[in-house]
Amino acid sequence: MFRKGYVFDDVLLVPKKTHLGSRKEADIGVELKGIGRLSVPIISANTQWCTEDRMALEMARMGGLGIVHRMCSVEDQAAFVHAVKSAPVTQREADFAPTLDAQGRLKVGGSIGIVDDYLQRAAGLAACDVDFLTVDIAHGHSTHAIAAIARVKERLGDIPIVAGNVATPEGVLDLAEAGASVIKVGIGPGSVCTTRSVTGAGVPQLTAILECAEAAREAGVSLIADGGIRSSGDIVKALAAGAHAVMLGRMLAGTDESAAQLLEVSGKHYKLTRGFVTFGTGLELKRLQGQKITEEQLLRYVPEGIEACFEHVGPLRAYLYQLIGGIQSGFSYCGASDYPQLLERHEFIEVSVQTSQESRPHALDIGRHPIDYKAEALSHD
Repeated sequence: MFRKGYVFDDVLLVPKKTHLGSRKEADIGVELKGIGRLSVPIISANTQWCTEDRMALEMARMGGLGIVHRMCSVEDQAAFVHAVKSAPVTQREADFAPTLDAQGRLKVGGSIGIVDDYLQRAAGLAACDVDFLTVDIAHGHSTHAIAAIARVKERLGDIPIVAGNVATPEGVLDLAEAGASVIKVGIGPGSVCTTRSVTGAGVPQLTAILECAEAAREAGVSLIADGGIRSSGDIVKALAAGAHAVMLGRMLAGTDESAAQLLEVSGKHYKLTRGFVTFGTGLELKRLQGQKITEEQLLRYVPEGIEACFEHVGPLRAYLYQLIGGIQSGFSYCGASDYPQLLERHEFIEVSVQTSQESRPHALDIGRHPIDYKAEALSHD
């Protein structure tokens, strides 16, 4: 028997009466277990084309978070973390408090895997005062991931762990029991991910969030919605469904601060993803360490992603302002002044394909030439 799953475009949020005089009055801040409060519920993705030190420190300054990728040496990753922790807390925003640790430094996370040097990497990051670790693999609901979380907790004690990715309540419960305080939800909805096409596996992202949110409440952990988000409206839907924050990769990849490569084509500027999609995580790390990649290794590698090119959009700060404004408006339309009220008052309505088309701007859908009604009438005389 089949059950039905939903993505963000399958639903809308029903507008409710609001008491807010302005969308700026909406408090979109959230609390992540073990990590603390974010005044902006956005986390930059731990991919090598998104988050290094520049992205992470600007995200924290704006009230969000960044997680530094692991597609580099332990020393380089530790240097990224150190750069964030030692950066001045400048450009304070009146509306959004920066994300700071107990010593007033910007917060930052670091990503690790579950094989090879992951314990050494975790220890190196902890030595640089990283605020949390992200145990991150494509299929996080695995005995190997659970064992790795337990080993990290045993080695480093109370350091908070974000773990994923999963798409089921059982995955949330198992990772929480292993010691993770925040769980990433999303199997295959990422913009450069082909996991669903290659493997046939996954759960539609909105349904995954809704189902995992119940398990997260039971286990007392927080959720990050990772993947499938293309707009500020999708962010509001993810939060209403029970995610405490969202992880963005593609949407931030075109900013100045992203780690994606900048290039110019016919006078236009783009940011290009690179690395782990082409070679896979293990092979890319070997390449970066100067080790030889054999033809047999390449033949055995099955990619679960694509390379992509994103239009350059300028400074992260200006781009985030647009997203934040959209999220605040979404709270207002739901009659919510803060995150708990959004969870309480939101109402989803399922929509048709035609409604999804209607929801998008369609002023330019009319043909290039206006209809000649006079000629049409004369043709029927």
